Amino acid sequence: MERAPPVKRRGDSLRKSKANRISAVLLAAGTSSRFGGTKQLARIDPRGSLIERAVATLKSSRVDHIVVVVGNRSEEVSAKLGRQDRRLRVVVNPAFKTGLSSSLRVGVKAAEKSDAIVIVLADQPLVDSQLIDDIIERHEKTGNPIVVSASGELVSPPALFHRSVYDELQGLEGDVGARPVILSHPGFERVEVDRGTLLDVDTKSDIQRARSIISGPGKGTTKVRGAGRRGRAPPS
Repeated sequence: MERAPPVKRRGDSLRKSKANRISAVLLAAGTSSRFGGTKQLARIDPRGSLIERAVATLKSSRVDHIVVVVGNRSEEVSAKLGRQDRRLRVVVNPAFKTGLSSSLRVGVKAAEKSDAIVIVLADQPLVDSQLIDDIIERHEKTGNPIVVSASGELVSPPALFHRSVYDELQGLEGDVGARPVILSHPGFERVEVDRGTLLDVDTKSDIQRARSIISGPGKGTTKVRGAGRRGRAPPS
């Protein structure tokens, strides 16, 4: 007697096996106009600059490859990362002045062979490797093509995107991040964290706040993991 074929459940085709690859796309190409200098090079902790901390965080996570997208003062930013290897690759976005979406497109193109990418910002120094791993694990468990970091109404990077939505990311234009793609998939998964974890360094006061948290009694552990849920982010 022939066995009936197994019934496929929703999301089964997207669930990641250990053989699949996940890349981090670290965006570090911006002009830092509000910061008054190149914030990627600003010292944040004893490990060094914002860009160095971000790469160290990703190297401690489960991602298989790291693509760093540079643009403004690209040679100086790249020099902070030392020697590239099989896991770390630096790519230059020559059109970085046209907006964030150009860096997203360059990063997605560089990581297009990966089964999923985690988009990370170089100016979120309180993001840790555990959050990156939690996002990857949520994708593995649910098969959802989009998993974002969230705190209440705030939806933010780090965010994971399965290869099934790469074309949508490549279609972005102007000074926008991946938010339009996220909003077009209202069933996206959320990994809830403390709002402070998602601090985005835009000004000198922001980096002073981040330094205080990192060097304080909690050593930067402001994160509070919550139960994941699905939901639409409010329109901006």
